[in-house]
Amino acid sequence: MPSRRLLLNAWVVLSLVASVLFVTFALYQGRLYSEHSFMEPARERVTYVETPCSAERPIEQDQPVVMADDTPKWGRLIRRNIVVASMFPHHFDVYMALVWTLQRVLEHLPGTQIRVFAAPFNYGFQSLVEQLGIYRGKRHNSDQLLSFLAGEDGRTVDMVILGTCEVDLRTWHAALLSEWDSRSSSHKFQLVCIVHNAKDTAWQVHITDWARRGAIRLLPIAEHVKTSFRRLFDQHAESANHTLYSAGYENIPIDVHVPVLHLPNLPVKNRSRILSKAVIQGTFDVSRRDYPHIFDDLVSALHEDAAAWGYRPLDGHKYFIPDHRAATPPFELALVGAGTIEIPEELAYMVTVYRDLPYEAFYKLIAGMDIVVPAFADFASYYEDQASSTVALATQLNVPILVTERMRRAYGYIDDDRVVVTRPAAMREVHALKTLRTGDMSSFLQSDPTSSGYSMAKVRGAEEGVRAMFSKGWLREYDEVNRFKRELWHRNEEVVERMLRDL
Repeated sequence: MPSRRLLLNAWVVLSLVASVLFVTFALYQGRLYSEHSFMEPARERVTYVETPCSAERPIEQDQPVVMADDTPKWGRLIRRNIVVASMFPHHFDVYMALVWTLQRVLEHLPGTQIRVFAAPFNYGFQSLVEQLGIYRGKRHNSDQLLSFLAGEDGRTVDMVILGTCEVDLRTWHAALLSEWDSRSSSHKFQLVCIVHNAKDTAWQVHITDWARRGAIRLLPIAEHVKTSFRRLFDQHAESANHTLYSAGYENIPIDVHVPVLHLPNLPVKNRSRILSKAVIQGTFDVSRRDYPHIFDDLVSALHEDAAAWGYRPLDGHKYFIPDHRAATPPFELALVGAGTIEIPEELAYMVTVYRDLPYEAFYKLIAGMDIVVPAFADFASYYEDQASSTVALATQLNVPILVTERMRRAYGYIDDDRVVVTRPAAMREVHALKTLRTGDMSSFLQSDPTSSGYSMAKVRGAEEGVRAMFSKGWLREYDEVNRFKRELWHRNEEVVERMLRDL
């Protein structure tokens, strides 16, 4: 029978042990509480990359999200060694935006690498790549791609991304397929095709071989191009042609990555500013941009009311002259692109043409504009099959773009009032510019363009659409646009995560 003293000592020891365990448990619970209960959800956690531009504005306003570990919600990476390649001398601003997203996702993860094989970037884009930290690796020439993949280091590559598949796969298909077939199952790579136009079909015959191997996925830059390719692939999947239906077209993954970069120090426009600077960006080709109707509408509008645009009446002159004594600045239209274009004589003072600008000047010019005018030609298929990078450019530079509901639905990512100005489709772009500039809706609503006796105010939905556009104005809040872009960058990162996990 143990003595009372022994029992007392045992009770003391047990009490001390229990106290230690309780304190340890309490501290552990407190640590968990402090780390999680007051923290934003992991998917919203923000980690920032220090680049040469990251200190120029408050970080939380301008910088994108970066993954901090290798265990996000979809599991661990399958693809770690990435090659991005293109022999096409254009579109580098599109595929390097993807490189930037890949770099943010991968740079904190061990055992990952990104290599770029491409022709030299034109118009000074390479200096922007370096200044902004878009890609911190070395650019290799595109003609080195195949020999690299066949070499010892290249055998570890598990994802090959082509910057313009419409061009790149037509040339590299046979060599890349041979390389893929020669590899063991543990060294196969996934082919990712950045695509721009579903109606560009010359290269698409090569998709079948990659689809049968389960080794291809597509990456358009807008939602409507994804929809167009999905519709095409569904048709192939149910084709009577055994070569097509047996390839598994319905299972080809298609994602959308929007090529929007982070550019610091974009101008903040004064709230009292009058809309006076618009831009149309794109090749000077009337099959792509509706220059003839834009010019005709501007000339007609100036004849009707030159003062509303800040110009003097024609009064026998060959061209409309700016009225610098007016209370508001004269309206200016910039055409930015490449090629040749003839400007109507009456618009000599209003329209300025900019050709082949280096990227730094190009971005600076467009960022200083009040609004971007798409001016898509009717037969350019920019709403169904082909994506315009002008839309992403406007978002990137914090300049609102003048759109219709159809365009919002087509591109998907711009279906947001923070980055667009939405006109009713019954209102031409020039008429919308005048209303936004002057604040006068009546001249449009009272107009009768068909001389039918029915004013535009009587057209179903026209007045409501004009009033909705007018009530929101054209100027967008700087902080709201940046918040929109951070959300867009986060969605881009999620797309890259799916790619890297074969989802």
